[in-house]
Amino acid sequence: MSLTPQFMEALWVRKSFAAAGHTVLVYDYLLTLKDEIRYIWNAPWTPVKILFLLNRYGNLIGQTFIRLEEAGLLAHNSEEFCQRFAVFTTCFMFLSTVSIHITVLVRAWAIWGTRKIVTKILIWSYVSYILFVVIASAYSVNAGHCRSPLLFFHVVIR
Repeated sequence: MSLTPQFMEALWVRKSFAAAGHTVLVYDYLLTLKDEIRYIWNAPWTPVKILFLLNRYGNLIGQTFIRLEEAGLLAHNSEEFCQRFAVFTTCFMFLSTVSIHITVLVRAWAIWGTRKIVTKILIWSYVSYILFVVIASAYSVNAGHCRSPLLFFHVVIR
């Protein structure tokens, strides 16, 4: 199978943007590490602190793992590795997005005064959003619009 120059150029552009994004992520981490040590590491353990640390370090580690694979440093010539990596990438993207959304929801909840009605609205809105994403992803896989890595949702739905 021959790859077209347009495909190779698009692949190069995508990898370049991914590398640039990862560089900004690491740079941001280094810029804010001093404040994190001062305000987060010495603070008591709470669900918000745990969520923050999981979001911060989970994303940093996951993105690094994905960039290493894209650079060919984790590459294997096995179909099993590719399948497992596709599942890992899908799960990582989903969990990363969920953790970021929950962090924003907790901030909004705190800003709006932690009232019960606000809590209910935020929870129901987020649950509705997640259900929509899962159903739309499953439909897309079943309709043949997407192959991998969203195959994970196909397995979850069945």
